[in-house]
Amino acid sequence: MRTRVRLGGLAAGLVVAVLVVAPVAAASPWFSVKQTGTFAFAFGETCQDNGDGTTTCQGQSLDVLEGSQKSSGSRRTAGQQVCTSTYTVTFVTETGEPLNQVEAFGCVSDPGTLTVDGLDSITLAATEIDLFQFSCDEETGECTETPAGSITVSGTWMGVGPLVTSTGRFSFDDGVCRIVQSDRTTQRPAEFSGSFEAFDVGMSQGTFSFRTSCIVV
Repeated sequence: MRTRVRLGGLAAGLVVAVLVVAPVAAASPWFSVKQTGTFAFAFGETCQDNGDGTTTCQGQSLDVLEGSQKSSGSRRTAGQQVCTSTYTVTFVTETGEPLNQVEAFGCVSDPGTLTVDGLDSITLAATEIDLFQFSCDEETGECTETPAGSITVSGTWMGVGPLVTSTGRFSFDDGVCRIVQSDRTTQRPAEFSGSFEAFDVGMSQGTFSFRTSCIVV
């Protein structure tokens, strides 16, 4: 059985940011990102039994932000951001051991296609995003990106439940590197209709921060 864990509204974006800047910021013990604004995410996955003891799953996530963000070594920026990621993974059905996995990710800033009405509705008109695949050398820590085509995404989030205010914190430390995530948000359950089927959907407003002292590979 496979389990997918979301670290936050633009988790995929944060991980890729770490991949890209970590070698440059290696002299600093921490890489951090802080985002404030209105967020929405959608995630979907389909799996198929291959009949030979393996299973293949395909998934896609879509994350949007209207607000501001700041990362280590850069100035605070304000505006809109749309990110999407796709993956295909084949694994041993009984043990979950991965046999093959391909992932791609991309973001676009201020596309002019995002309309936000608080936590009542968020609409993303058709938006084309260039995708990239990332790989890192475990010995040197250097990461490279390879173009992986493009994808057009769209969707509408509609708030359908009560507003819930929450504060959360997550940390991980294995003695080599450490990850710390915290958020203070007002969240609302949502329904999503768009360019793919999603079963994990949400909207929120507030502040999200992510710090790590390690290179994510």
